[in-house]
Amino acid sequence: MSFESPDKEAYPRHSLSRAALITSGSPIFLLDAFTSLVVFYSSGADSSSLAFPPPHDCLLRSRINKTKQDRIITPKVVYLQGGKDDATPFENYLIEEERDGGGSGSTVGFVSFLDDIGHDVRRRYKSNGG
Repeated sequence: MSFESPDKEAYPRHSLSRAALITSGSPIFLLDAFTSLVVFYSSGADSSSLAFPPPHDCLLRSRINKTKQDRIITPKVVYLQGGKDDATPFENYLIEEERDGGGSGSTVGFVSFLDDIGHDVRRRYKSNGG
């Protein structure tokens, strides 16, 4: 999820690709990795207007608390500020956008991969009379 502020959600779901997160323009991200919840304030987040860590009575903390209550295993919560803290716990969950396309010399990214799957599904659906 991304947030415009601790009290205002921007997008409920994001691709975990670096490119998608960079271009979203959102300053705050909540990454749910089941056993870990990572709250990441991007380096572009305005530290003068966005409280870090987020206040206890805000929407972001409510989402975190609800997620923790809904799990059998309580996830560890990590708060990170881009440019100040080591962002590795957040970045380790991101999908590299580009990777080798299997020796063909082409580069295949996550978005291209999803597009290919969508085209394949539509083609199969049409060929089966759908």
